[in-house]
Amino acid sequence: MKKNNLYILTLAVLLGFSSCIDLDRYPLEELSNESFWKTANDAEMIVSDLYNGLPYWDIDEDINSDNAVHGIKWSAGNVSKGVYDPQDMDWKDNYLRIRQANLILSKIDEVPGYEESEKQKVLGQTYFFRGFQYFNLIRTFGDVPYVEKPLLLSDQKDITRTPRAEVYDKVMADFDKAIEYLPVQWDAAEYGRVTKGAAMAMKARAALYYGNWDVAAKNAKSVMDLGIYDLYDKDNTGKYEELFWKKADGCDEYVLVRPFKENDNDWYLIGWETFPTKGWGGLNPTQSLVDAFEDIEGAPIAKSPLYNEKKPFENRDPRLEASVLHDGEVLYGKTVKVAPLKSCYPTGIGQHGDATATGYYLQKWLDPSVDPSSDGWHMGKDAILIRYAEVLLTYAEAMNELHPLSTKAFDAVNQVRKRVGMPELQQNDPSKPTYCATQDDLRQRIRNEWRVEFAFEGGKRQWDIRRWGIAKEVLNAPFLGLKYKLVDSPDAQKEDGGKICILYEGENIKLARSKYEDHNYVYPIPQKEIDLNKNLKQNPGY
Repeated sequence: MKKNNLYILTLAVLLGFSSCIDLDRYPLEELSNESFWKTANDAEMIVSDLYNGLPYWDIDEDINSDNAVHGIKWSAGNVSKGVYDPQDMDWKDNYLRIRQANLILSKIDEVPGYEESEKQKVLGQTYFFRGFQYFNLIRTFGDVPYVEKPLLLSDQKDITRTPRAEVYDKVMADFDKAIEYLPVQWDAAEYGRVTKGAAMAMKARAALYYGNWDVAAKNAKSVMDLGIYDLYDKDNTGKYEELFWKKADGCDEYVLVRPFKENDNDWYLIGWETFPTKGWGGLNPTQSLVDAFEDIEGAPIAKSPLYNEKKPFENRDPRLEASVLHDGEVLYGKTVKVAPLKSCYPTGIGQHGDATATGYYLQKWLDPSVDPSSDGWHMGKDAILIRYAEVLLTYAEAMNELHPLSTKAFDAVNQVRKRVGMPELQQNDPSKPTYCATQDDLRQRIRNEWRVEFAFEGGKRQWDIRRWGIAKEVLNAPFLGLKYKLVDSPDAQKEDGGKICILYEGENIKLARSKYEDHNYVYPIPQKEIDLNKNLKQNPGY
């Protein structure tokens, strides 16, 4: 008999036998209810397994936006090409985690002698993860089935999709419970556990997505008022790029992470995303992203007197160098050469199937202390799910919508800018490129901060362009790489056919564009679920 992927129908639940530190080990066996729920440790083991539902490969999701294309061509999914196929969609793991959370909530009162303070910690984590999973579901699919108890087979025949607005209200209620029960901080041995601040920040993220500015601002401000988070290198000593290296793990900017340990629970970040010594490029930044970084005086490059198109990486926002690997840089003992010539193998454009398609590679996350040919495959860098810069930009955006040109909005966004030495946005001096005369001026500058600060993190860009209503504009526009031209030269190497390449002149590389229509604001419901349950109707347009 077929089993519906939406629900786990067995009486057993997968349990993680993980210590308080190792939150990411997968379940080793199944235990039945009859032999479980006897001690507090039983509940704590199940809640530990919920952490396996935290994402870490969502870095790759920038290909579903205008930030990047996939250099490893065979791995580019259909969505990045503008193909939203119901057959590709899945929500099985979301509902697995939801079932686990519902099971905890329905059984935890059966545990005898459970100390109330410890019980509340488990409840806080459980409510957080249920809210987290449902938020991701409604953001992706819109209306989804909402269940708040473990279902029996007989319960499922009437399951339908619950309106998104109703699920959203329940998500916010779950986050409120998490905020109530979770501690502000855990002991060091519990590193990686969800905190009160993480629940507030996630609630703010959900509210921001649906334009609930007041809720977003209040929860972001609550995180700020905790006084335990701060920007890494806030005094701008030139260490911004270290924020994405292993040495920053455990820093005050990280609000929620998924811990990793090399040679234990690796995630192959360097090996996949950009293996510079081999020219492998998991993510290739687009020209559009490169152009989004301002000049060092805070002017967009289209209006910049400092910008030199032939030397495009000079006099730019320092975050550009921290994010984008370009021609002439030396990393891991290899000089990156991107010209489409044989002498530039393996990093040159089109020199093999996994080489850069745009002329750029990803640099964020490339830790120079790691040997990419060995340790790069076993990298221990924590995956960052929420950092304090997100909280500040959430507050800035929400406050500008609530109170146009609010000084509090300026202060929050400028903290993020000052950390890398970028000049403050302001409303007093029209002669400076940082001047914001209107609410929309500041709105657009804050939106650009989201893009350049969080490029290649959590796939944020694809959701931002949806919530701002600009996905159609940016995804249907031409996707471009850098400019170059080939010219004849008697001094060129023979293997290059007498040609030399001049970068940053000529025509931009033209890439296969994506495609977006209005109904793509949400993804199609997984076809496998509709086939199993005829009560589930497909989203319009699919």
